[in-house]
Amino acid sequence: MGLNAMGAADTAPLHGGHFRLFLRYCFGFVLAYLVLIAAGLYLWATLTAQGEDQQIRTQLQGTHHLLHARYADTPQTDWPQLTRHLQMQFAYPLQVMSLAEARHVLDADSLRHLDQGGLVLSSDANFSYQRLPGSIDVLVLGDFSEPEHAAVSWYDSANVDTAVMVSIFVIAIALPLYFLVYRLWRDVYALGHMALAIQQGDVAAASPHVSTHLVRPLREALSSMATQLQDVMEGQRILSQAVAHETRTPLARMRFALAMLQDGNEDPEETELLAGLKIDVARLEQLASAGVTYAQFGRSRRITKHLQDIPRLFEALDQRFAAAGESGPRLCFQPPHQRTLVANRDALMLALGNLIGNARRHAASQVVVSQHLAESSLVIAVDDDGPGVAPADRERIFQPYVQLQGHPDGFGLGLALVHIIATKHGGRADVCDSVLGGACFRLLLPPA
Repeated sequence: MGLNAMGAADTAPLHGGHFRLFLRYCFGFVLAYLVLIAAGLYLWATLTAQGEDQQIRTQLQGTHHLLHARYADTPQTDWPQLTRHLQMQFAYPLQVMSLAEARHVLDADSLRHLDQGGLVLSSDANFSYQRLPGSIDVLVLGDFSEPEHAAVSWYDSANVDTAVMVSIFVIAIALPLYFLVYRLWRDVYALGHMALAIQQGDVAAASPHVSTHLVRPLREALSSMATQLQDVMEGQRILSQAVAHETRTPLARMRFALAMLQDGNEDPEETELLAGLKIDVARLEQLASAGVTYAQFGRSRRITKHLQDIPRLFEALDQRFAAAGESGPRLCFQPPHQRTLVANRDALMLALGNLIGNARRHAASQVVVSQHLAESSLVIAVDDDGPGVAPADRERIFQPYVQLQGHPDGFGLGLALVHIIATKHGGRADVCDSVLGGACFRLLLPPA
């Protein structure tokens, strides 16, 4: 029952949480969208309404008043001549029509208002009508829509109106989305830095503050993962210390006891068995030491790096393998293309030593160590003429305790150490086909 209750508690937020977040963000976005649209339309209408009202008042009411005065001072028989004279002085058409003609273009309400002496506009506001005093004739001004006669302000252009409306809608949509996307990007970017720090071994990296509810579950998951990784690494540290202190002492006693048994034993069969046991004890000691070294590099957050001389590194490696006096494939170091790199000397020597030792165990006749620049990286390559590595095994071969070909001197930790050391240096390790016919193990590091 406890398990079911816990499972229900864990899955409950998944059913309603996303809908609440949807309502919250949807409501806020729609509200901001409507407010911005309403504010933009109101501002534009307020700006243009005053100009339009003033324009209509000036062009129609004042103009009709002055024209009525001219017609009132002129005998009705001279009105046609006056109309022709006034037409030459106006920038838009001017005419006098009978009331009967006006009835064909105006509706009943407009005609009633016209009979009362009022100023009437056509339905499209392109014509104005008003009766002349003491007559049944009507003074008509317009068509105002003709471009060559219209004197309008810049905001009366249809193109300007369209551009302003489109701009208002674009701003109303883009502004809320910008702030939403920016907040999400900022939080995801901070979580990306946290994940990168965890990947590089800094599992104690501080959890960043996020302001968006959509990203908070991801931050909590990363924080929980970092805590679990820290616990696992602490367990590995304790285990490695236990292996170092608790395993080495019994192995040393076993080696001492085997040596004593060998000294006084004259039976050839027993002597051979004791020699085999001594070799096995030595291998167990090497395994314990390699495991401790792997754990130490794995839990270290950062390593100290300095400028290193590559030719001197190659010379030191050559002397180390020459001093070992082991027979085997010929080891050759080619002159490097670049003299320096920034690295930890001990870690780099360990990684290169593991690569060279691995190549010598599998090579047929020669191992070649070289350095060049490729893929924006400083590449140190170890080539051999052995059987090579199948493409399907080229990734898992860098995992700890993985051995593709059994060897009495190997434990499957050498290449795993190479991978960790490359990662600590901000690089990587890989394997590909060699020009010698075998495998080419590469250490790709940032250039100096």
